Amino acid sequence: MSLEVNLNVSFDELLEEPIVLPLFEERVPLHGYPGIVDWELCGHLSKMIAENRFEGKERAKLLIYLDQECRYNKKVLVYGLGKKHMLTPKKLSLLTEDLMVTLSKLCLYNVVYVLPSLYDANFDIKGLLEGITCTILKFTSKQNTVYKFRLMWEGVSKSDIVNSFKFAIGIIPDASLSIIERED
Repeated sequence: MSLEVNLNVSFDELLEEPIVLPLFEERVPLHGYPGIVDWELCGHLSKMIAENRFEGKERAKLLIYLDQECRYNKKVLVYGLGKKHMLTPKKLSLLTEDLMVTLSKLCLYNVVYVLPSLYDANFDIKGLLEGITCTILKFTSKQNTVYKFRLMWEGVSKSDIVNSFKFAIGIIPDASLSIIERED
């Protein structure tokens, strides 16, 4: 029944929890945070993409269980967002809801959530963020579970993320939310 969002995540902490990695079809080969995550995971995701086992198609899901050859014994949920140019705030909200249902079914309540890279999108980033956060808060406020997300992001400012959650709380005032952020 509550959501804790931690904006103070280091790469050392990255692999302490299961990872949620939403990808667009166009983000192959992986770069930015997804590329760093893949590198930390011994290239497992790149191998899956090279073998055409994951293409980033809309609502595609791939759960990777890392084995002993990698230094981490970890779950990674890769979620397809489809083509970036086809994304709208409404579609992203629907995809976020589907992702939240998937997390709930897999009992993944404490995750590192690598936000999709939105910096080269041709739309209102603040509107997209507000849609994502409203959807997450609506979903988590209906659940009898505590969700803990450690967020990693690129191409979006921390203040935009914080403001999107504040906006969402204005719309869903009964949602229980705590934001943990380090002062820079």
